[in-house]
Amino acid sequence: MTREQNVRTLRLLLDLVNRQAFDRLDEVYAYDLVDHDPAPDHGGGFEGLRRSFVGLSECFPDLHLEEDVVIADGEFVAMVYRLSGTQRGRFHGVAATGHRVETRGMVMARFADGKIAERWGAVDDLAILGRLNVSVPS
Repeated sequence: MTREQNVRTLRLLLDLVNRQAFDRLDEVYAYDLVDHDPAPDHGGGFEGLRRSFVGLSECFPDLHLEEDVVIADGEFVAMVYRLSGTQRGRFHGVAATGHRVETRGMVMARFADGKIAERWGAVDDLAILGRLNVSVPS
């Protein structure tokens, strides 16, 4: 696949998450996905990542991801994105606060056959907790 096709696929991921179309994640991720940074308590691989997105949308029903910066080279695409949402469910054990959060995240994806075969990523969970006015032990 071309660099442009890989970038379009990563942008499709944002669209699917924003529409909570988690049943379509197989359009973006390979079933044998290698997730180098799985979310805690969700397990790795395709199903773990799907559970992670579902869980995040349960915490933040108005979850929205927006592209900030994209860099692509060959089979790799990196994206910095903005995450926003209002906490309406438990997040890392913290009961719903009703607070709105905004933070940045990043993902690096390696593509094979038009889908994400490997991913590395991070969202600043401590920043989210801080925006929920939760004390974070040092």
